[in-house]
Amino acid sequence: MTTQQHRVDSEVQSLKKFGIYKILAYPIDMSPFLIPPGCTFDAQSVPFNDGLNEYHPTIIAQCALAYWNHYLTTHEGQHRRAFMAQVRWLVENVALIDDNAAGWLISSPRPNVYSNRSWLSALTQGSGLSALARAYRLSSDNLFLEVAKRIVRTFERDILDGGISTPVGEGGIFFEEIAIYPASHKLSGFIFSLFGLYDYVGLTGDTSIKQLIRDSLATMHRLLDEFDVGFWTRSDLMHGDLASPAHLALQVELLEALSMYSRCDHCSALAARWSKYQHQAGPRLHYFLATCCSALGRASLYGMRRALFPAPHHSHPARVCIAVTSFPFTGGILTVLEGIAQVTKGFWDIEYLAQIIGPDAEKHRLHRFGATKIAPWHFPLVWLYFLFGMRELVSLLRGGADYQLILPQDGLFTAAFSALVGKLAGIRVVCIDHSTLTWPGSRIYRAERVATVKRKRWHWTLKHLALLMLKLYWPSISLLALISAHFVDHFLIPGVPGDEMEEVCNALGVRYSRLTRFNSMIDVHRHVLLDTGSRASMREKKGIAADAIVVAIICRLAPEKGLEIAMQSIDQALSTCSSDARSRLRIVIAGDGPLGKYLEEDIQRRQLHQICILWGSIPTEEVITLLGMSDIFLYTSVRGACFPMSVLEAMASGCAVIASAQPLSNAHLLAEGRGIEVPVGDAEQTSAALTRLINDLELCKSMGQLARNYVTAQHSPTMFRRTLLRATGWSGLNEMLADKAVGEAAVVGGGAN
Repeated sequence: MTTQQHRVDSEVQSLKKFGIYKILAYPIDMSPFLIPPGCTFDAQSVPFNDGLNEYHPTIIAQCALAYWNHYLTTHEGQHRRAFMAQVRWLVENVALIDDNAAGWLISSPRPNVYSNRSWLSALTQGSGLSALARAYRLSSDNLFLEVAKRIVRTFERDILDGGISTPVGEGGIFFEEIAIYPASHKLSGFIFSLFGLYDYVGLTGDTSIKQLIRDSLATMHRLLDEFDVGFWTRSDLMHGDLASPAHLALQVELLEALSMYSRCDHCSALAARWSKYQHQAGPRLHYFLATCCSALGRASLYGMRRALFPAPHHSHPARVCIAVTSFPFTGGILTVLEGIAQVTKGFWDIEYLAQIIGPDAEKHRLHRFGATKIAPWHFPLVWLYFLFGMRELVSLLRGGADYQLILPQDGLFTAAFSALVGKLAGIRVVCIDHSTLTWPGSRIYRAERVATVKRKRWHWTLKHLALLMLKLYWPSISLLALISAHFVDHFLIPGVPGDEMEEVCNALGVRYSRLTRFNSMIDVHRHVLLDTGSRASMREKKGIAADAIVVAIICRLAPEKGLEIAMQSIDQALSTCSSDARSRLRIVIAGDGPLGKYLEEDIQRRQLHQICILWGSIPTEEVITLLGMSDIFLYTSVRGACFPMSVLEAMASGCAVIASAQPLSNAHLLAEGRGIEVPVGDAEQTSAALTRLINDLELCKSMGQLARNYVTAQHSPTMFRRTLLRATGWSGLNEMLADKAVGEAAVVGGGAN
């Protein structure tokens, strides 16, 4: 026996003695990487990719693990030396992201990747970690451990911060094989990265990384069903393409290995199920037919795309089309659109597509479609709205509107035609839905529409015709919701997880990975807290006494806003307030809508005309003015979803808020003393809450300050911008991220043995 062979055998025996031999064997067969396709080996036995004319860190990391397993099997020193050569290359070519984090940048292009710059990969980071851990165990060289400590930091960071992780749902985290937004969620790269984390924890016992593994595993289990299509698997969740047979085999092997790491029966059972897909004739035939149909459909789609639309020439800033039913008009959606314009200034060149044009339209680049009377609120006009919107959007694209993103503002009307055109033109469509997806299944909404028709002073024949049209309207908007759910790339929905919106999206088939809940943006800098003198002056300009107790109601005057409950509660509160409070109380109601006349009559009937002031529809700046001079904000909606923007704006203005428990997010917003939540339609409790606040203005101030602090922290422009960037993957984002990791130098100097 040679001296070299004796030394190798001694090392292997030492590994066995300390019980780590099996742990150190990499769980996946990496032998194909001993001869990487399209590569030659340099003088140090490191593979060089001839086709890309570069060293590829993923190939080198996997090659290292292949040499490692071969070394454990053969005990040959040449494989040990080749393993160490790969690891030395990884150490010498790691890129600094900042003082704490480092990674291996990949510059080679990938299909469907929205970037032409370098990017990180969870697959590379995980495989590299596994190689570093084994090199440290073999050599005890602290250099490998120091580099590993920097590499693992990228697992803790969002892609926006130079990492490889992306948030999924509430508290979830997924490691991205292609760390670029929008995230693709590839299962194989995720599991490879987990192996690296397990190896790192085995080396260091780091408790924070253990928790990171637990969180990521919980996320993976939440998403696993989305990869399974019943007869085969998907390779990723963004494009949804079926995995190739070789990729399916890899997924099975990875799940089986992961089940040993995590002791997870679910992974083991799923691996067994997917393994049957590989070997049973039925699933294989189904896969063959599905891929043929998919290829035919894709070829047809690309042919139509080339025939209909000019070749894209993406520019910076990116051109973005925001489709909205009407613009610009006062309301929560306008507030959202103003926030989008604010946080994307300099990156997006925004144009608006709307059917109804409001005042001050000349301030915006705005395209109109259809006639004013063709609104989507009735059958069959809803389908004319759909067709006119689609025609206008196609016309804009054919005319050279090189949009890189389409951003419809409701999940039914604008989303349906935008999604179809986007799919045809190859443009990403992200829908921000403000609860319209709940309309088709909402009994309350249907009852409101029926009641509105019955209140009309029409001939009975006309009423019955209108009711018949409503019966045809419900299946129409249900079909539009299904079109949106199927073709929209991603949904951004404000609100708290677990509310009605998630149930609706799930029923429509919107996968969990295609849905992002977010906190609506409020720029508190616009909502200035006024000192006593400024508030008094502002009130006097509006004809309100300086010492008045002002209650604001700002909403569309429509049935779902519960205005009858508001008036009834105010009426009752007046009978229980002190005489001083009654004399000072002023109710300012801003907004217009179908119940405007009814509200005026109700105020007169209740003899509240001396304290109620109707401002009508007011612009955004006037809304902020009204909130700034108000003490209390009253919200009595009986139907809703997501976050009510009016409630958030009132909180930002330091008002004491009384809000109904509809939508469910109000309970979250007003918790911990930030406001008072009352049951839906309960005038008694609403009146009691009003009386309490009217008689205690100090409580109003403290409650308003808590509310403002919360909105400042949780609904900031920064948080909204990050959410928007994740979902849209706008042009320029990934280039910015690449600039965070430009130092392609070694983290630390020195050689490795």
